[in-house]
Amino acid sequence: MRRPTGHPLDEMQRLMRRMRAAMQLQRRRPAAPATAWRPPMDLQATADAYVVRLDLPGVRREDVEAVAEDGVLHVRGETGMPAEMTQARRLRGERSLGRFARAVRLPSDAAMSEISATLADGVLTVRVGRRPAGGRIEIEIGQ
Repeated sequence: MRRPTGHPLDEMQRLMRRMRAAMQLQRRRPAAPATAWRPPMDLQATADAYVVRLDLPGVRREDVEAVAEDGVLHVRGETGMPAEMTQARRLRGERSLGRFARAVRLPSDAAMSEISATLADGVLTVRVGRRPAGGRIEIEIGQ
């Protein structure tokens, strides 16, 4: 560790200048665009199915795509500003807008052929059936 060579107050002033310069750089950077968000998601297991719920407030059914592939459920879509708000000046923005995507790997006993989905009250519910538990299987041994 390097020791300061001057007076302690000189060292403190030098550090303050460096900190101000770093803060100026931060202010010059453009804000990250609010074009991607991750809706909150729950995965639950019942006796006969897995249930995935995603909060998608204000998202229309035609703006959502749900695909199950290789044991992974992919949900993606986009939400935009309501038409009546496009001409208004936005004073505060806390609602998530833009594209979204979520993916969840389903357990190995998920029956990928038994999938259904509904979108109601801003919640997308995807229900994936479960195959019966393994148990013992007798295997006939041939010659």
